[in-house]
Amino acid sequence: MSNDTNSAASLAEPDSSMPSSSPTFCSHLSNISTDPIASASVSLVNPSPTEKRLLIDQLYDRMLNGPHIDFLSKLPYEIATYILHFVDMHSLTKVARISRTWNQLSRDNEVWKSIYLHQKQWRIRTPTRLLQESPSITTAPNADTTQISPRSQQHRPLNWKMLCHDRKLLEERWSSVPPKNKLYGHNDSVYCVQFDNNKIVTGSRDKTIKFWDLHKLVCTHTLRGHTQSVLCLQFNDNMMVSGSSDNTVIVWDMKTHQPISRLYGHTAGVLDVCFDDQYIVSCSKDATIKVWDARTKVLLKTMMGHLGPVNAVQLYKGQVVSASGDGLIKLWNIGTGRCVRDFKGHERGLACVQFDGKTIVSGSNDKTIRIWDAATGSCLRVLTGHTALVRTLHFDQNKIVSGSYDHTVKVWDMDTGQCTLDLNSGHSSWVFDVQFSSSRIISTSQDKNIIVWDFSNDLDVRLFD
Repeated sequence: MSNDTNSAASLAEPDSSMPSSSPTFCSHLSNISTDPIASASVSLVNPSPTEKRLLIDQLYDRMLNGPHIDFLSKLPYEIATYILHFVDMHSLTKVARISRTWNQLSRDNEVWKSIYLHQKQWRIRTPTRLLQESPSITTAPNADTTQISPRSQQHRPLNWKMLCHDRKLLEERWSSVPPKNKLYGHNDSVYCVQFDNNKIVTGSRDKTIKFWDLHKLVCTHTLRGHTQSVLCLQFNDNMMVSGSSDNTVIVWDMKTHQPISRLYGHTAGVLDVCFDDQYIVSCSKDATIKVWDARTKVLLKTMMGHLGPVNAVQLYKGQVVSASGDGLIKLWNIGTGRCVRDFKGHERGLACVQFDGKTIVSGSNDKTIRIWDAATGSCLRVLTGHTALVRTLHFDQNKIVSGSYDHTVKVWDMDTGQCTLDLNSGHSSWVFDVQFSSSRIISTSQDKNIIVWDFSNDLDVRLFD
């Protein structure tokens, strides 16, 4: 470890789509007020979002200020509601104010379902999956609302209008600082975290792994097995893999919380781990990346090429991305073990990296975050705002969440690169790890605390993926 406490040379541990546009769409507007059947053809000409908004605005204006020809009510219900599949949430709200009939049409559950499913990054958890995870689910009591109970697999359709409303409200809350809860239990720095819909799992310098109930925010299990700091972990429903300063990787059974295997091979601390159905991948302060068979736990290969500690590694469909204190990101073919591409641009060592098969996002001791095209190696954007090493990050299609040695957690717009939220009042020391979902950010720190930043605040978010 470098004497420079902010160095990224080694991070073992610190010393202390909708339909496409059509040019013919707006030509139908002249028929709207006089020919209801012609207006139905609007749904067949692939309007753009701008054209859809223009249509609804003109309809709204004509209904209020022109001859009151309620053409939509003259159409068969199926055609009328199909037309409304092409409007957005804002426009549908206007539609509801035009007339009683239009209000009824605008409340059609399938219309709201279409709107929800066409939103970028708005996923939904199936009732069957939800039943497996929670024994009793009941959403708001109205005619369109799902009620799920373990005594019956029969349930009414989801209330898509309510889901759209709640999800939009949830997204709007990401622009302001949310309520936070601190979890206490580790007696030293907390290096790593992962969570799902029910639990949080953390690893610490106190040599333990702790399981926490996500909703009650209490510790439910403490696992002991490593003889030094737990630096990294990843889990799925069946298995957890952890890495430690004791140079080993432990594979755990998630049902029994017992160790299955201990993997030896690294000659220095294991700084990051990841796995899928085929492989377990680990990286180390010893500057190597090791690939293990996920089923047999046999070491398959060691990938060498970095000139410094490999601080982070990601696995995606036969490709591995690694980030090192040598300042390089490398893309590897896991089958051949060969480096496919180097990514150069950061001015100092790399601390963290994420990879989704198409995009790579990295954080560095140069205080910046970089977004890369994995296929070409080109840097698409540089994000500035942190004032110290960017130790951790996590991203999806819409946003990046990062944590830094400047004690802050920041949220960034993936498309513009702008910082949209600065959480600077939570941790009193270096931020080591962050993870997020549609409704929460969870961060860990050298200050021994785990913070749950909760944007849901009285919203039922159990159906949101």
